[in-house]
Amino acid sequence: MRTQLIRRTAAVIAGAALAAGGLGIAGALQANAATTGTSASIAAKSITIKSDKATAKAWTKVSFTGKTSGIATNTVVQVQRLENGKWVNFPATTKVTSRATYSVWVQSGRVGVNKFRVVAANTASAPVSVTITK
Repeated sequence: MRTQLIRRTAAVIAGAALAAGGLGIAGALQANAATTGTSASIAAKSITIKSDKATAKAWTKVSFTGKTSGIATNTVVQVQRLENGKWVNFPATTKVTSRATYSVWVQSGRVGVNKFRVVAANTASAPVSVTITK
């Protein structure tokens, strides 16, 4: 009986040591990834947005252009508008060009300040405001 208790205690201690050693290896791998910067450079996606008008009459074309970084050519760029506190897809899309740019236009009849942004590859731009007048 005493021998079994000693064996079990030794097994628990050995298991804990292996687990701690595994955590040490995982921690070392994380530290290595952080210092080499490989994770950061792969995930460095960005997209910008610029409007050709700050104010436009209802149903006038408003063009958005921008640049991308880390987003593949031909990736779909979706225009979104802020509605009741939520970003909603606007019926306007385009694709990223071989020069890592895009161009798209919208028309809106919603009078007042409209906030737009673009989304591509799970990356959103900062919003831009366009005031629509009657």
